[in-house]
This record gives sequence, C-alpha cells and structure tokens, in this order.
Amino acid sequence: MNPLVSLITPVYNAMPWLRTYLDCVEKQTWRPLQFIAVDDGSTDGSGEYLQRKKTDLERAGIEVRVLRQAHAGQAAAMNFGLQDVTGDYIAWCDADDRLTPDSIEKKALYLESNPEIGLVRSDGVLTDWGENVKSRRLSLPGDRATQDLFDAAFRETTYCCAGCYMVRASLFFDCYPDRHIPLSPEGQNLQMLLPPASRTVCGFIPEALFYYDVRGTGHSSQKRGFTQQMDRAANFYRLREEILPHCVCDQQYYRDVNKKIYEDQKRKILCSAAKTIRETK
Repeated sequence: MNPLVSLITPVYNAMPWLRTYLDCVEKQTWRPLQFIAVDDGSTDGSGEYLQRKKTDLERAGIEVRVLRQAHAGQAAAMNFGLQDVTGDYIAWCDADDRLTPDSIEKKALYLESNPEIGLVRSDGVLTDWGENVKSRRLSLPGDRATQDLFDAAFRETTYCCAGCYMVRASLFFDCYPDRHIPLSPEGQNLQMLLPPASRTVCGFIPEALFYYDVRGTGHSSQKRGFTQQMDRAANFYRLREEILPHCVCDQQYYRDVNKKIYEDQKRKILCSAAKTIRETK
C-alpha cells in the first residue's frame, strides 16, 4: 500500500485558474491522495466550484476536504487545512499554478526511496505572460543537487515555489506540534519550508514537475509602489523573526542575517525610487 499524500491548497478568488488547477489534481497518478482545499472567503464563486468538483475528484479516487473560512490570507488558510492532514507526506500548491500528472508520484517515490531525507523538491518552469510569453527553468546550476537548503531559502537566493516541494509529515509536525505556522500577509512558503529545511537536507528531482505562471495579478508578481515595497520588506523581516524559533540553527547568527537582508532590501528600494525620480525630472 502506498503512503498517503496530503495536498493542501488555499483558494481565494481563483476562478480564472481553478478549473485548470483542479484538472491537474484529478489527473495526479499517485494514490492514495488527500486533497484539502481551503476557500479563504472567496467572492467569485470559487467556493461553490470547489463543492461542485468534489464529486468528480472523489470519483477519481481522491479523498477530498473542502473547508471555508472568512478571508484571512494564505497562511491562515494553511493553518486551517493542516488540522485535517492525515497523510504521511505533505505537499502544498497555489490554485493559480499547475502540476504535471506525475508531480506528486515522483516526489513521493523519491522520499520512499530515500528514508534519510525529509524534504524534496523538483525543478519547475516559470512562464511570464507579459507582452512576449517567455519561459525558463526555476533552478540554477547551484540548485540542481541534494543540498542543505536552509541558508539559501532563508536568504531567498533559491526558488521557494510551493508546488515544487514535498515534506515528511512527521518532520513537519516536529517543527509545528500545534499544526500552526506563523501568520503573515506574505503567504506561507517560508513558514512551510524553513523549519524542515533546518533539520534535513533537501533532495532534488531534475524534472520540471510544476509550472509557475506570472500574470501580474498574483500576490508575488504584482507591481508595487514605494510604500508597498517597504511594507513588504518589513513584513518579511518580521516573518523570518517569527519562523526562527521553529528552526534548528544558530539563532543569533540568523537574526543578524535577517537584519542585513532587511537593510539591503530597504537600500535597494530607496535607490530604485531615487533613480525613478531622477528619470522623470
């Protein structure tokens, strides 16, 4: 009997992409699969569509939980979904992204074959739907190996896209015994990744099993003004501070690293704003 994989997806006003994403879930080749969708107070019919598709997914042999909460953000939605996880492995993905049919299977088989490794990621493809559609692999040469991921993920010098990762549930819940990740307006990926990555090396599958589509409307890809950029830098600083107690690392060293990251980000934002002002004069 294969181990159960729990796939969690926060959903907020995702109707333009939800049909495609749920088709990806239905076509996953791995069973048993538990799909936990958390409707984060959508107002565009996403919640109702999830309920309609529940029967189709169950008919395909997938255990489905459709949960609903008042709008509180991705991290809060993850916390709601984590309460229902019963799988041996945990994966998570946003509702506007795409998975290949064998995405769950290949990551689960990797962890099954490498019991000493607690976390695995695949390669992926980033597609920019700007004036000219451009695609590129997410990984860089330094990413293409099994590695100690924590430092690179903390500094965000590597890709941290949700749909690329899978973690052993036992390891994840050692990090968060109360099944509750820190809340932040900046999503859930660092909270999901950093504590497990501080405890294990991360395996790598050199195949693109995930597609991240940049459309300009997503949380991470939307354009932001000066104040929004400064607020976002401050949010990430606070988030890393809140995640650190859940990590096995040199706490003081990484608090200092966090301060440096924040100061560097503020400096870049200020320099960019000054350049824009000069160019418009």
